[in-house]
Amino acid sequence: MNLPQLRTHIERLDDRIVGLLNRRLELAQQIGDLKMQNGDKVYNRQRERQLLARLSARLAGPLTNQELRSIYQRILKASRDHQKRVLISRKDYF
Repeated sequence: MNLPQLRTHIERLDDRIVGLLNRRLELAQQIGDLKMQNGDKVYNRQRERQLLARLSARLAGPLTNQELRSIYQRILKASRDHQKRVLISRKDYF
């Protein structure tokens, strides 16, 4: 493949990644709703550790474990921040 073809392929992957991230946040919001109903906290350190361990075990490519963790820590923070924003807007949570 030449450079323009490779870039087009990456752009298509980026489009899919954005769609998947948005879907992930939608699901995270549903989890936030359930946490609110159950009186649970937004942040669950043990759950995040389990997720990162599971993803690290699946890692098989040029992406390093450190890079994967860095990416997912940011994704998880965005999910928590989103859940908190929604929960704060529903003043009945606090």
